[in-house]
Order: sequence, then C-alpha cells, then structure tokens
Amino acid sequence: MNMAVDNQYAKSIQRIYPELFIHSVERFGSGQNNDTVLVNSELVFRFPKYEEGIEQLEREAVFLHRIVDRVPMEVPRPIYRSFYPNGIGDAFIGYKKIAGEPLETEMLHTIRDECELRRLAGQLGLFLKQLHTMEPDDIGLYGTADGVYAEWSNMYERIQTKLYPYMKQEARHWTDFHFTGFLKDKGNFEIAQVPIHGDFGTSNILYDSHRRHISGIIDFGSAGIGDPAVDYAGLLASYGERFFRFVADEYPEVTDMMDRIVFYHGTFALQEALFGIENNDPAAFRNGMERFR
Repeated sequence: MNMAVDNQYAKSIQRIYPELFIHSVERFGSGQNNDTVLVNSELVFRFPKYEEGIEQLEREAVFLHRIVDRVPMEVPRPIYRSFYPNGIGDAFIGYKKIAGEPLETEMLHTIRDECELRRLAGQLGLFLKQLHTMEPDDIGLYGTADGVYAEWSNMYERIQTKLYPYMKQEARHWTDFHFTGFLKDKGNFEIAQVPIHGDFGTSNILYDSHRRHISGIIDFGSAGIGDPAVDYAGLLASYGERFFRFVADEYPEVTDMMDRIVFYHGTFALQEALFGIENNDPAAFRNGMERFR
C-alpha cells in the first residue's frame, strides 16, 4: 500500500460513514487477502484485495458477531460494515483495535519462565476449547464430512497439477504419501464439524507484554466449521513441539487428534505455495515452495 491508497480507503470510509470524523489514517498491514489501515489510532479497517474476498469478509463479520461474547478473550467486534453492492476499495469491516502485538515465535522463545509459558498455553487452549464446543447451528454454520473429503481431495489434485512441476521428485513422493494416507482413512472424515478459527498462527494471536498474557485473537477470514485439529496444527506450526506439549498437558483430548494435527501441519507450506500460484502472489509461492524445491 501507499499513501494514495490509504487516502482512498479513508474516502471510502467517510463516504459510507460521514458521521465518523477521520483525523488520521495509517497503514496497518497487508495480508494475503486484505489490506488493513488504522484510523484515528484506534479503529482497524480491513479491505478485501479481491472480489471473492468481499463475500468472505461478510461471512467473517457474521461469525464474529455470533462468537464475540462467547469466547474467553477479546476478538474483533465489527462496528462498521460495507459489503455488496460496493466493490474493491469500498467493501470493508471496521472495529476497535485490540491491545497487544502478534506473538511471533521469536518473542515466545524469549520467555524462559515455564510457568508463564504454561499459562499462555492454557489461555490458548481454553479459547480453542470454548470455540470448538459451540454448536455450529447456533452460529449459522453448516457442513458435511463429504464436503471435507472433497475439499482435501481437490486440494491434492491442484497441488499435483500446479505445484508438482516445480517440486523435486523426493518432495512429490512425500506429498503423495502424506495425502493418500490421509484420504484413505475414512475415520478422518467422521469427525464432528465444529466452529474453527482456521488460521490460528502467530500473526493472529496478540500478546500484551506489559500484562504478560494473550490479549486477543484476530483475523477470522478463514473461520468456519471444520476439524478442530486444524487449529491445533496452527499452534504446533507456530510455536513448536515444546509449547504444543504444554497445551496438550492442559487439554489431554488434543492427543487423540495427533495424527490429523500432523497431517494438517504438513500441508501448510503447500497451501501457501498453492495460494501464491493461484493468486499471482510470488512471495507466497516462494515461501511455500522453499522446502520442496
């Protein structure tokens, strides 16, 4: 993003919410799917980059509205909304900024006190447990196990078609083994579908270093219903096995999901590369393919 883009976003907000006085707007990040600006140093506005992202952002706003008062830590509460018939640049959600900074892996590793690490693991585990135990019908979510199988089967086919030409033979063999073993096990698709975050990683987990606790969870763009093991796989990928064991110590039921957690963990880089090649994002493609070339 640049200043002209920032100003254009500010004009869009002002046009749709003329009563909101805007005295400052600054860049606040740019993810795979959304640009983000900070308005008046206290309001976060997210704008989809792609047309298909508008519908996704609208679903996210509904999801957040239905869980915001039912989870044990702060999540975005959409106050400002603009969807259809508005297009790219005019579609957005806005909410009050949540205190804290992303709990990056390096930051977590500076915490040496095991009691504090276990407390943070407990916070994250409790959030996931309460999210995963909500009834999908209560928050307007529906899905089937057949849909899950089709989703992963389709992803495997796209990986073969679009990524295999760039991958070493050894990496292609590993990927075949990884996916076929998962897809052949019918038990993987008899899991109760529950509300999940869908992208439970470092950039979306906020940490308040002054109070030394998890202050909030953000970016529910991938939220929906699915296998709870997906979210735990995000934790494993983000913070490593030692911290993950602390989560499992607090919530032993996680150990029953380990085969699925390991599978999902092994797909994350491939998913990033696939996103990159399908959405003309060279950086995502390079990052995802790094270990497979």
